[in-house]
Amino acid sequence: MKDARLKLLKTSARIFAQKGYTETSVREIVAAARMNVSAVSYYFGDKRSLYLATVKYLANEHHKPFRQDKPLAEALEKLDTLSYKQTLDLLHALLNKIVDLGLADKMLPLERIFTHAALDNSKEMLPLLFSFLEGYHTRPYKIIRKLTGLKDKSVELVIVTHVIFGQINFSKCHRIALLHDLGQQDFSPRLRMQIKEMVWKNTLAILKLYQKGNRHE
Repeated sequence: MKDARLKLLKTSARIFAQKGYTETSVREIVAAARMNVSAVSYYFGDKRSLYLATVKYLANEHHKPFRQDKPLAEALEKLDTLSYKQTLDLLHALLNKIVDLGLADKMLPLERIFTHAALDNSKEMLPLLFSFLEGYHTRPYKIIRKLTGLKDKSVELVIVTHVIFGQINFSKCHRIALLHDLGQQDFSPRLRMQIKEMVWKNTLAILKLYQKGNRHE
């Protein structure tokens, strides 16, 4: 049962991400999953419930790589007890992870389906989106606040955090444009390393602008 439900979620995630809610039919999903329409009724009830479950599934999948990286997950859990140097190392590791995931298309289904979902201002969808965004941004805000001393929920903290974590746009279009402008066929190990080095160099420069006092304990 669990395998069948998961198969439906994986299939619906791919199709909803490609076509959006309105242009996707239940019959299309079950045909791609090689299952019966009754399976959607049994596991989810209807198309709308399947869609909401799919968004939740993708949001959870997005967090998996960070939880499965044991050193990174442990450091994130101990964030409040970390020294400045340990927090800086954590930020470096986190940014490298995000670059790797983004360049490997790991964020693409979530990005696409959330683009569609953001247009859906229903009472079920908005709380789901806000809940994901709050959970996703909480630790980045804490990390940058700890490294800069900026006030919690301040305009400066929010903008600086988004600038640091948004240095590379990982949408499909921007990745293709980046490769084209660089005259490259793919993101080779060397190119990935160059991107990581530049992201980190920029991050250190941004942090330096906003650091208050001597925090190099």
